[in-house]
Amino acid sequence: MNKEHLFTLVGATNTDPVVIDAVRAHGASVDSISPKKMKELTVDFLHLTDQGVVLSFIPREFFAKSYHEPVGAGPYAVNTVFYYPNGSDKVAAYQGNVPFAKGPVRTRDEALAQFGQPETTDEEDGEIFWDLWSKEGQLIQAEYGDDLSVNFVAVSIPKKS
Repeated sequence: MNKEHLFTLVGATNTDPVVIDAVRAHGASVDSISPKKMKELTVDFLHLTDQGVVLSFIPREFFAKSYHEPVGAGPYAVNTVFYYPNGSDKVAAYQGNVPFAKGPVRTRDEALAQFGQPETTDEEDGEIFWDLWSKEGQLIQAEYGDDLSVNFVAVSIPKKS
């Protein structure tokens, strides 16, 4: 699976062959998900370090309660995929277009150019923290640094209402 399509794993579990194969193809293993972190923090992250992508996993029962019944029988479900177009201290810069974009999304201006007017913006005293869009049933959130560079673009699905 190409890295730009990893967001399609949201809702699948850690024992699903598609998840296992996609993670392995990008240099990681679902075996590194920590049961201890899942129990204590209810979240763990798989860093696809060279790809600039991070997958967030939560316990199956939490995913089912917040979203829908996960696909597959595994104990942990993918709930968000994070793309880091400017890199981070844990992953390299993501190369390529983030989902639903046809060009780069490294700054807020580029995010607005690619995704349009956000549905929601978190702003306080003129400082913008993040924007949120809905595209094809997915939620896209761009979080910004002080200079409005993109920290990450997160792709997930809406919670149950």
